[in-house]
Amino acid sequence: MGSGAGRLSEQMTFAYRVTLEPDDNGTLLITCRSLPEVTTFGDDEADALRNARDAIEEALAARIAEGQEIPKASGHGPNLIRLPPSTSLEVNLYRQMRRRRPRGEGR
Repeated sequence: MGSGAGRLSEQMTFAYRVTLEPDDNGTLLITCRSLPEVTTFGDDEADALRNARDAIEEALAARIAEGQEIPKASGHGPNLIRLPPSTSLEVNLYRQMRRRRPRGEGR
């Protein structure tokens, strides 16, 4: 496989930017503008980013289960949470299925 496979893999990987803010109890509060339902915390930056990935995966799973739209991935920048390939593939498949569903059809 050449560099084309790497580009394809990168294009299929979803990533969302999160914001880390110090909380009043010594932890870091994490939010995600693209997914407002994502709010979590961590004891330090590494813990916070791990928890952010878990929270984003849960939010995406809930949106899929409810037949809701999946927001566009964030792209580049600091505090970018890259989702595992399996999650990215599931989201890509879901988005393709939503595009192909006839208008007016339920979940």
